[in-house]
Amino acid sequence: MTVWVLHQKMTKDDEAAIAQQTTLGLPFNDFPDFTSVKTQGEYRRLLMTLHPDAPPERISRLLERSWKLHSAIHVEDIIAVPLPLAGEVILAEVTGPPEYHVGDTGADVHRMPVKWHEKRLSLQKLRKHKALFSGADTGIFEVTNAEARTLIRDRLPHKYNRFAGWKWILVVFFAIGLIMRFIHLTK
Repeated sequence: MTVWVLHQKMTKDDEAAIAQQTTLGLPFNDFPDFTSVKTQGEYRRLLMTLHPDAPPERISRLLERSWKLHSAIHVEDIIAVPLPLAGEVILAEVTGPPEYHVGDTGADVHRMPVKWHEKRLSLQKLRKHKALFSGADTGIFEVTNAEARTLIRDRLPHKYNRFAGWKWILVVFFAIGLIMRFIHLTK
C-alpha cells in the first residue's frame, strides 16, 4: 500500500462536501484518456498521435510526467487530501482503476474511485511533516518519508495495519512466557 498526498485548490464548500464524493479528481486534466493503455510504449504512441508536430523531447516530458503516476496508483493505496481551510487532512482508499471522462467544458477529466475514512488528521498535530500537507500547488506525490507514512497509516482502521490486532496478543503471550519462566526458575 502506497501513501499519496493530493493537493487541490478547494473552497470551504468543496472541503465540506469532499467526503460525500465517490471519486477523487486527479491532476491529469491536460492528458488524454490513458486508462486502456497497458504499456509505456503504447502511451508514447498515443501521445505522438495526439501531438504529431511535437518534438520528441516534449513527448518524453509528457510521458514522464504522467505515466509514472498513472501506473503507480493502485487499489488499496491511500490518498491524503489536505483541507487547509478546515485545518485537517482527510484520508481516502483507492477502490478501483482510474476513470476518464470528458467534462462539461470539453476538458479531459481523470478521476479515481475512493472510499473515505472517518478519522482525520489535524494539521496542528503533524509537527515536522506539516510541509508535506501545506503545498500551495495542485498535484499528487508519493509520501516517501517512513515516519510520515506511519503517521498516516496509524489513522487507518486496523485492517490496514496487519499486525495491529496481533501485536497485543503477542505481547501478552510473551509476558506470560516470561512469568512462567520466572516461576520455573524460582522453584
